Amino acid sequence: MYLTNGNYLGQRLVGYECFDSKSKGFIGMSEKQIIDKLKRGERVYGFVLGNVDEKETLMLDVDGFNMTNLQLKSGVNNLSWLNENSDCDMNIALVVVSVSVENGKKVYETVNARHARVEYDESKLKMMIELGIPVAGVKLDKNRITVCEGVEVFEKVKESALQNKADMA
Repeated sequence: MYLTNGNYLGQRLVGYECFDSKSKGFIGMSEKQIIDKLKRGERVYGFVLGNVDEKETLMLDVDGFNMTNLQLKSGVNNLSWLNENSDCDMNIALVVVSVSVENGKKVYETVNARHARVEYDESKLKMMIELGIPVAGVKLDKNRITVCEGVEVFEKVKESALQNKADMA
């Protein structure tokens, strides 16, 4: 599961939405449900457990998953940022959930708070990161994109190559 956004009703947090890679759908979860899931050793990429005033609390996983900010829904078509000091002028954040490699070219599947699933090639994703758009699940280091733990990586093999192997057997 991958954290996509928080949901507020006025000033009150009502929960979070996560992308489930198995069902390819979005699931709403309460703060307690996510804390319980993390305590059981299950992963919700984008969150880690931390302690504040001796109380377990959810914290963005900046180091492990590069979740540097979180979009918050607080009404119909109204998105804001958890950290208002965001350097991003655009009101979008992306979460990379998988990478497909076909003929040496990488395609990154992303999700966002508006429940869109979009694929980007490597050069376009680099450009978005360089523009300051928060992209969780990957890090840009020395002009190279590295994938964080939890992002699924798939190698695609050409069907003709599979057919040739089947013919040879």
